[in-house]
Amino acid sequence: MLKEVVIFATLLAIGCSHDSFRVTFQWKYINVTWPSVEAKEKALKRFEYIPANNGITGIKIWKGQMYLAIPRFKTGVPVTLAVTPAVPETIEVYSNSGPIKFNITEPKLRPFPNWEMQEIGDCGAFQFVQSMEIDPLGRMWVLDTGRVHTMTLNPEANCPPRLVILDLENDGAVLRSIVFPPEVASRETVFLNDIVLDHEDGGYAYITDTSEQDPGIIVYSLRNNTSWKVRHQSMRAQEEATHFMVGKIHVNRPIHVDGIALSPASVRERIVYYTPLSSFYLYAIPAAVLRNRTIEVNNFVRELGRKSSQTDGIAMSSNGILYYGLLADDAVAYWNTSHRGNSGYQSPSFATGQRIFSRDHLLMQWPDTFAFDEEGYLWCVTNKLQNLIANRYNISDDNFRVIKSNARARNYQYYEDGSAPVLPTITAGADKVGFALGTCLTVLLVLLMK
Repeated sequence: MLKEVVIFATLLAIGCSHDSFRVTFQWKYINVTWPSVEAKEKALKRFEYIPANNGITGIKIWKGQMYLAIPRFKTGVPVTLAVTPAVPETIEVYSNSGPIKFNITEPKLRPFPNWEMQEIGDCGAFQFVQSMEIDPLGRMWVLDTGRVHTMTLNPEANCPPRLVILDLENDGAVLRSIVFPPEVASRETVFLNDIVLDHEDGGYAYITDTSEQDPGIIVYSLRNNTSWKVRHQSMRAQEEATHFMVGKIHVNRPIHVDGIALSPASVRERIVYYTPLSSFYLYAIPAAVLRNRTIEVNNFVRELGRKSSQTDGIAMSSNGILYYGLLADDAVAYWNTSHRGNSGYQSPSFATGQRIFSRDHLLMQWPDTFAFDEEGYLWCVTNKLQNLIANRYNISDDNFRVIKSNARARNYQYYEDGSAPVLPTITAGADKVGFALGTCLTVLLVLLMK
């Protein structure tokens, strides 16, 4: 009892209290709501659906719906963006002793917005969705790398990398489709990994590109419909961190800048936090520096401190708590940034302020991506990605889990009281001419290179 009191007092002292993570959903393998039984059988026969090649990465919650990203790392992934209710469906079965209720915690996923938007080779459809973000007006900003089968010897770069904005209040209608130019994101090597949204100065998105050849943070200006890439040595993999072990599987590959987070809306001078997956360090840079494409960033990047393990996704709450996974430790940790002042770099330091929130060597292998819902819960996908990398997914085991904890906060886009700032307007179709021109230029460049 004394130990529990001490732990709770410590959490209050650092401004952070949580419930334990609980498993809400778990899947042995991913299945979808097929148009028909015949369609599923056809996909299986043609190897267009290979259950062991489907893995969940991104997660976002909006108005009782859970949106999930299923990247096309390998062949046989029919759906790359999907949705299912965020509350498990309850069914009632009758027995001799009366009705028995069961929760369906392994639901089939529905393609989002529809099947047509999942077509491989159709550059108007989603090709490879790794992550997305939803703003407080229900607009989903989706990253589409454009390449497919990126973990195979023959990746296909049939479509350009782009950012697609969907209107969740209008059945996922496309509001914008922004193609990144080749100097920002090369279609042959790009890997659009994660995204945060900044609603200042007309609206910006900060996107990590985990490209093997040209990693960096892509900055997109909504107001000007322009993009550029910020590059720095801190965004590259570090040799000491390329080797680690998860679930007795050895991972050995250099993975560049990956997780990204933004300080909450209530902070006057906002900070962007990031880390390569193959790194033990957390870095930060003022958002204002990223927004100014003429500034040399070298003088503004800060190394905040060392973590105990490599990290995939990171996330910020509205009250300034930074959450991040520790891959080799099967754990989720956090750091309270709210005591650091508006400049973002005061004590307590990351090195002394970070804490382990939850550790479970069975349930929490590879904590990948986080999300917050309207009720203040923190959601996390754990996906045993080490098994997909090593071709070791066993569809008889529980491979994918969605776990959640009551963090008593919303995400970084909100003020601490739960209200949202004024957001920029996005008019449907406003960029069609620019999009068409960008697409034509991309096609022309490809033809010239042949």
